[in-house]
Amino acid sequence: MSKLNRNFLRIAGVALAALCVALLAANAVAPEKATPIEVLGIAQALVTIVAIVAGGSFAAYKWQVFRESEPHLTITHEVSFRRIGESYVHIAVTAVLGNNSRVQIELRDGFFVLQQVSPTSKEDVESLYAGVFLQRDYDDIQWPILHNIRREWHESELIVEPGEVHPETIEFIVSEEVESVIIYTYFYNSRHSQGDRAAEGWGATTVLDTIEGN
Repeated sequence: MSKLNRNFLRIAGVALAALCVALLAANAVAPEKATPIEVLGIAQALVTIVAIVAGGSFAAYKWQVFRESEPHLTITHEVSFRRIGESYVHIAVTAVLGNNSRVQIELRDGFFVLQQVSPTSKEDVESLYAGVFLQRDYDDIQWPILHNIRREWHESELIVEPGEVHPETIEFIVSEEVESVIIYTYFYNSRHSQGDRAAEGWGATTVLDTIEGN
C-alpha cells in the first residue's frame, strides 16, 4: 500500500471516529424529554463539528498529495582542473542532477556561470563590499563573470526519473592567473517557467581554490 493510500485511510478513520463521537455525544447530551427542535439543534451543532474535522483532515490530505507530486531536484558538483598549454587552466564541471521526488522532472533550460574571486584588486574588493554590505538589503556579491553558458533542451530530451541521477558536464578554459572561482549552476523547473508564473528551479554553488600552481 502506498504512503498516500495509508494517509488517506488514517484521515478517513479520524473522520469516522469523529462522527461516532458526535453521535454518542448527541445521544448523551440530548435530554430524554427534549423537544424535537432542541434535539435538532444539538445534532446540527455536532454535525458542524464533524464537518470541520473532516474538512480539515481532507485539506491536510490534499496538501500532502500536492507536496508528494511536486518535483524536487538535488544538484551536486564534481569538479576537476588541470593546466593546458603554458598559460591556461582547463576546468570541467559536472552537475549531477538527482531526482529525489516521486514524479519525473523534465528540464528545458539551465545555465553554468564561472565567476572570478581571486585575484581581485583592492579597489574592486572595496567596490564589491560597498555594493553589498553597506546597503540596507543584502544582495549577492556580483563577482566578475568569466563565463556564462546557457543550456537548452528540446521537449522530452532531458527527463530525470524518480530516484535517478543525470550528469551534465560543461568545460571552461581560464587564464593561469585566475586563482579562485565560484561555480554556479541553475536549472529551471519547466512546470513553473511558462506563462505568467515566475521561473523557479534548483541551483548549486561551489568555490574552487588554488588553481594557480597546479
